[in-house]
Amino acid sequence: MKQEIVNYDGYDYDYSTYWKDRQYENISEHYVLNKFLNNERGEWFIDIGGSYGRLADCYAGKFQNAVIIDYSLKTLQKNYQIMTDKYPNLILIAANAYKLPFKNSSFDGGLMVRVLHHIDKQKEYFKEVARILKNDGVYIQEFANKKHIKARVKAILHRDKEINSLEPYQQPTINLEGAKGDGVPFLNYHSKYIENLLKEEGFQLEKKQGCSYFRIPLLKKIFGTKILVILEKVFQHFFAKTDISPSIFFKERLHKKEKSPAYIRLDDLLVCPSCKHEMIIDKTKAVCTNCKKEYFKKDNIWDFRTE
Repeated sequence: MKQEIVNYDGYDYDYSTYWKDRQYENISEHYVLNKFLNNERGEWFIDIGGSYGRLADCYAGKFQNAVIIDYSLKTLQKNYQIMTDKYPNLILIAANAYKLPFKNSSFDGGLMVRVLHHIDKQKEYFKEVARILKNDGVYIQEFANKKHIKARVKAILHRDKEINSLEPYQQPTINLEGAKGDGVPFLNYHSKYIENLLKEEGFQLEKKQGCSYFRIPLLKKIFGTKILVILEKVFQHFFAKTDISPSIFFKERLHKKEKSPAYIRLDDLLVCPSCKHEMIIDKTKAVCTNCKKEYFKKDNIWDFRTE
């Protein structure tokens, strides 16, 4: 069955609504990111699939320039004023994660949270991330864990050995976070599978952290957010390297020989996402000098989406 890019614009889906009743998960993820990024600093940082900027407070104050990439142009346009008022160094760009519109070795750091389950070509994506990150750049990858405790119990009851396979597990796609329809990627991963793919592209795993250990509606109803967050911090400390949580975070460091030039303005970083050649850029239009493709800035958002 054909896999496709998950385009939330097609469903007119507001991702911020997903988080209204998930304060516990939001706090838990912020806790991990603040630990991972505590001592990280640099010129440019990229949040791939950053949507409405839920995690911007974790990195915007640590890097001089922060870029949010998302395929949903509508989401970026809707939240532009709110995000840039709060974080003046934030830049919003609509783009395809497989074809990022940036030069090699542009970014000092980056992250992807709650998005990899929609990425069906993981190797292609990680190769693109390695291309745009600088040598010694930090990269944080979150992914849905196929071997979490509930899945293990279910596998034992059904005598299902597939759970130990390194291959990604495709969840049934029935209105999952706005991603509707057959063929839409919604994948859970084995941690070793992700670690191996990142290693192939020159990344080295520095830290591993489980997250959202108590992501169960009944527990949230009984104990409430405050108590679960206290328990979460305890579990994050003692069970960081295990594979029992629904979500896992990797902190990776990229090692490559390519030189890392310094870029001051956004225009200095940009290239055609299709062919990676230079572009002629004015205020609202960019034209590739090689393939002649044209890209436009719409309501303050550059639209570099390409199939």
